Amino acid sequence: MNTTRTHRLGVITALAFTGPIAAAGLLACTSDDTASWTPTPSSAATVTPPTGLAWRPFQGIELPVADQGPRRTEGPVTGGFVRSPAGAALAAIHAAVRMSIAPDSQWAAVGQQMLAPGPGRDAWATARAQISITTPITAGAPKILGYQVTRYTLDATDVEIYSRHPDNSLTRNTTHVVWQREDWRLRLPDNPTANPVTTVPIAPADMVTFPPR
Repeated sequence: MNTTRTHRLGVITALAFTGPIAAAGLLACTSDDTASWTPTPSSAATVTPPTGLAWRPFQGIELPVADQGPRRTEGPVTGGFVRSPAGAALAAIHAAVRMSIAPDSQWAAVGQQMLAPGPGRDAWATARAQISITTPITAGAPKILGYQVTRYTLDATDVEIYSRHPDNSLTRNTTHVVWQREDWRLRLPDNPTANPVTTVPIAPADMVTFPPR
């Protein structure tokens, strides 16, 4: 596969969420097990933004880092996210992007350490092994605008990630993270049936908005 096209697909998968990789389930981030847990009532905590926020690049995408995480970075892998709505949201963003655009030498480590084990992760690994990503994105990278925590418990959280693209379009990616081994991990659906990403006209009024770079 052409390297430039591969990286374009990686960006699309991570933040635009359309195209052949997304269709293959490489970044199908909704969960099929939400019925197994009961969310706590919404509270001010879900709309409280992360503190001490800054931006750090990964493969051409600017990712948010804050007091709530990540607290450690080892190559392509980040961890140490706080067990809170903001920590869950930051973990979802990092895992979703890193699993999508990590290069060939790094994606396996991301999958093993940032994704929850299960059939969804296995299916993603099979799909990812069939493409090649070798260089960072150099132009046209989308920008992560913010997120909305739609359901939160100490053990499982749903996060919608909003991104702006070079053509000024806005997308929403629905993700699900679970608390495992003292950290948040992205859980991919066992049987993905729909693209987790949709184009939306505007972001929700109560979205946690990140400050500009």
